[in-house]
Amino acid sequence: MEIDIILEPDLSPRQVAELGMAAERFGARAVWSSNFFAHWDCFLSLVPLLQQTQKLLVGPLAVSPFEMHPLKMANSLLSLNEMSSGRAVIAMGAGEGNNDAMNLPRPPKVVRAVREAIEIVRGAGRGQLAKGYRGEDFQVTYPCAYDWIKASPPLVYGTAYRGMMMRMEARVADGVYIGCTPPEVMAEAMAEVSEGAAKRAADMAPLKTNTFWAWHLKRDRKEGYRESRRELAWRARKLEAELLAHVLNPDEVRLVRDNYDKCVAAWFDRSGHIQGMPEEVPNRLCEYFTSTGGLEDIDREIERFQVFKRAGLTEVALRLHDDPMESLQIIGEHVIPRLKS
Repeated sequence: MEIDIILEPDLSPRQVAELGMAAERFGARAVWSSNFFAHWDCFLSLVPLLQQTQKLLVGPLAVSPFEMHPLKMANSLLSLNEMSSGRAVIAMGAGEGNNDAMNLPRPPKVVRAVREAIEIVRGAGRGQLAKGYRGEDFQVTYPCAYDWIKASPPLVYGTAYRGMMMRMEARVADGVYIGCTPPEVMAEAMAEVSEGAAKRAADMAPLKTNTFWAWHLKRDRKEGYRESRRELAWRARKLEAELLAHVLNPDEVRLVRDNYDKCVAAWFDRSGHIQGMPEEVPNRLCEYFTSTGGLEDIDREIERFQVFKRAGLTEVALRLHDDPMESLQIIGEHVIPRLKS
């Protein structure tokens, strides 16, 4: 199994380059830049990194076609790809925060629109837009030959939380990013992916499968839990009751749902202290939905990733937070060697 790294959006291009070069030395497959509103541009911030690495895949995660037309997305991606001799990747999805920040509407059929966007971006690197593209949601009305392309086409992933999106992306994309899915429900997700993958065109390469997974293992175990609790409001599809029930009893599920606003407050005040519930409850959620703890918990997390691998994932992308170099060193020294052996 390969390991990818996802970086915070507030890191400068210089910081991204330093972390990315270290990730390449440790043997990571890819570094992904986060695409948030009012932050560094997710494409431009990768340029210094791609100029100082040789093997590492680099790309933005995740970009929505409702915030950026897929043709412009293709232009940015292909520019990165040419500058890095074929090492660019992208993850595309329906989007949340950026769309909300700009108050952007979504079409009635989101899955169809994302499919068309993937087909445009993926097709641009494969000479498939020479006659344009006629979709129901997106069009390319002029011929786009892209005759300046020299590098091999970039990989285009789709991001998904639900079955219909997973099936579609497994059919038309190079890879599927399964969002925040703990191992116990991975089998259901992979069944959806497999159904879509069975309908892939014969000339497409084998499907790649990845998952977004938050990394909160610290040398200071207490700090790991604090950081993880701080981010808890955005886990488990924003703490859906259905997913919480895998680890909490009904009363605890109601307690968390009733205090969701307190989880959000703990993110805004950066404290990691969630009012209204005993600390043991959010700590249990952190352990279930993320990698949280200290160095003594490494074996537990290695086994978790082995479960991911047995379920069919080809990669896992670890999202770093505070002190990302420390986290990267732990991953590089204790995780990547064991998963590649």
